[in-house]
Amino acid sequence: MFVYFLTVQILLIPTFNADRNFSISSSPICESASDCPTGFSNCTAVSELKKKRCVNARQICIGGKPELPIKSCARSRDCTKNVTEYEGWCDFETKFCCEVDPLSRESPMCPDRVTPLYGQEKCEEYEEGMIYSGKSEQKGGFCYKGYSCPPKITRPKSLKFGTRTFRTNIDCDVGDKIASKYEFMFCHNETGNLWVMGKLNMNGDEVIKHWTLCHLNKDCLEGQVCVKEDICRYRCYDDPVSSFFEIE
Repeated sequence: MFVYFLTVQILLIPTFNADRNFSISSSPICESASDCPTGFSNCTAVSELKKKRCVNARQICIGGKPELPIKSCARSRDCTKNVTEYEGWCDFETKFCCEVDPLSRESPMCPDRVTPLYGQEKCEEYEEGMIYSGKSEQKGGFCYKGYSCPPKITRPKSLKFGTRTFRTNIDCDVGDKIASKYEFMFCHNETGNLWVMGKLNMNGDEVIKHWTLCHLNKDCLEGQVCVKEDICRYRCYDDPVSSFFEIE
């Protein structure tokens, strides 16, 4: 008489909330990676939970890698106490804090090399494999790998700009000077985001710049913003945003 034993492999599938975001609290509790079943690659600490959880890094961060301990977010300022020096991002889809993976060959940045790609909104009508396909909800937005990027591209010897002023999801502090890498960008007083100064304001009119030099928005007159123009020059411009539509 022969007895056959059937081995069943159970694959635990993490649940998602109503917004289709990964719910890490539903993942198995663990002490080490060896405790995790098939489908999970790491055992790591989660800031909102007392015990470690089994996770799959790609469910936490679409690109880059999770910041440790893993932390949920609504925007990048939720991930750090110092937004001025922060170089990570809040993944727009998963709503977890992420950072650059030094072992990855793929850059997680937009073509401007400073805006986190996966922290931006997704483009509509993106076709897989066609990296420049899709439509951005923002006028003048530049679609790259399915995400809406600033309308400026860094090339080896030049910096090309788009026509429209563009809002990024990079958080900033109006009380701090903008880092030198953010060329032709400014921190908006009301949104707390870095914006790319285009040739036209949000109403489609030509942007007006002034000869007044500055370090912060408060160095400019009311209704103006301090724009980082190049390595050593910051100049006041008329605010291309607030005068033309209500900030959400």
